[in-house]
Amino acid sequence: MSSHLKKIFKDDIESFFGISTCNRTELYFVGKKDITKNVLNETLKALQVNNISDDSFYFLSGHDALVHMSKVASGIDSQVLGEQEIFGQFKTAYKKAKDIGIVGRELIYLSEKVIEISKKARTQTKIGLNSLSVSGLALKLVNNIFENPQDQNVLVVGAGSLAQNVIKRLYEKGIDKIKSINRSIKKIKLNDSYEIFSGSLESLHNELEHTDIVIASSTTELPIIGKGAVENALRTRKNKPMLLIDLGVPRNIEEEIKNIEQAYLFSIDDIEKITQENIGQRTIEAEKALNIIALEAQSALDGHYQKISKDNVNNQLESFLNSLSDNEIVQFKQSNDYSELVKAIKTMDVDNVNLNNFQEIKNFDDHIIESMIKNYFNNA
Repeated sequence: MSSHLKKIFKDDIESFFGISTCNRTELYFVGKKDITKNVLNETLKALQVNNISDDSFYFLSGHDALVHMSKVASGIDSQVLGEQEIFGQFKTAYKKAKDIGIVGRELIYLSEKVIEISKKARTQTKIGLNSLSVSGLALKLVNNIFENPQDQNVLVVGAGSLAQNVIKRLYEKGIDKIKSINRSIKKIKLNDSYEIFSGSLESLHNELEHTDIVIASSTTELPIIGKGAVENALRTRKNKPMLLIDLGVPRNIEEEIKNIEQAYLFSIDDIEKITQENIGQRTIEAEKALNIIALEAQSALDGHYQKISKDNVNNQLESFLNSLSDNEIVQFKQSNDYSELVKAIKTMDVDNVNLNNFQEIKNFDDHIIESMIKNYFNNA
């Protein structure tokens, strides 16, 4: 993907990286203005995605984008308010992109600021009070319903990062009668002594007949598990109850299954309402965290833009001062008074696009310009 985007957009994109979680896939990039939709179209083309409506996408830039990134990384924008897992996912995605060299200086600065802001939002508020990850909530629900969950047969549908986290948490709690179903066969290895090979979707109906707990987290546009399949499985099971947990976005399991007497279906929204504590307090804390994020994001951008402007002014000054003769440089260095030179520079009518006609220089305070000139002559 990185080589494809670089090939198409060349220098129009400075850097980029993406993150994919249970309810979002996002691409963060620094690039030329007004190419966002073109980048999206090329990304979808490269990934051969053609069945998602335009309403499913959103585009943010500047302050809005930095606030959004910080909301995502801090857990404010998660399905489970305040969950911590997403922070690690953000850092991992950023580090991987940085390691392979597709994150440039500007995006490095902004991403580091997102991490810094997210930490501040979490430490200065109680947004994470008693919160759990999505996989943690699923496990909590299982423990609430079954007295001996380790005796139940579990089927995990999907083999992505969320599904693997679910399997890992189940196994850590002594639940190891786990099977996996996925579109393609995939090995999920937890340690040297325990690994699972996912079966194909064709075996789903047969597996349902032997399953007490279904946890679904596959990426799909249409439900994978339908009402008819569950009804057939229950007949074979002689109406032995079945718990179904749908962590998919969009939904993996048909909503109508809730009407079946011996099938107990919970979506991620249901789980949060049933199992989470202090949701009201964390909602209040989320507002506080959002205020911190908005202010810190603006401060970070102001500092960033000021640095860019200062670098531009410094480059413009150096370009101009380099054009001075050796005698002029000697005279200025001997006088050690650059105030007159500053006044001259700020009143000059410079018709040079590369020097931005000195517009940025003219907007800077005299003492800053004088300090830059002094530094130049000291190194000349």
